[in-house]
Amino acid sequence: MCTIRKLLPTLAIALTFAGPATTLAATKTATFTVTATVISDCTIASASNINFGNVGVMANNTDTTGTINVTCTTGTPYNLELDAGSATGSTLANRLMANGSNTLKYQLYRDSAYTNVWGITIGTDTSVGTGTGNSTPFTVYARMPPQPTPVVGTYTSTVTATIAF
Repeated sequence: MCTIRKLLPTLAIALTFAGPATTLAATKTATFTVTATVISDCTIASASNINFGNVGVMANNTDTTGTINVTCTTGTPYNLELDAGSATGSTLANRLMANGSNTLKYQLYRDSAYTNVWGITIGTDTSVGTGTGNSTPFTVYARMPPQPTPVVGTYTSTVTATIAF
């Protein structure tokens, strides 16, 4: 009996916190809308550097390639443009890499035959496509033509790729 008397206060406290059993008699609902608007959008996901490597006497063409990956929303038409580069005096028709005041000629093409120069005029010398929602690779065909061998050093140019959509 002593054990039950000791347990009764604990049992009373436990029942107080447990509370009475309840049943739910009704429910109500509400709805809401979730929306998103997909817009025409493009991005240049990546652009690899173009490196002609070590060159000496420039008696023959030196060719290499790079890749630009473009991602656009499905159905979005776009144009991929490449500017003339950052070397002083560089133009689309006569691209240059520079080492100080010394220059080295090169050109960027849209085709493996090295006939279609890559430029900035939509409908003329850009690459076109329509977005699929996935990354689309574009190969940049690069060529250094035969030319007088310039002074030893590293020659560079920074080309800007632009996606117009």
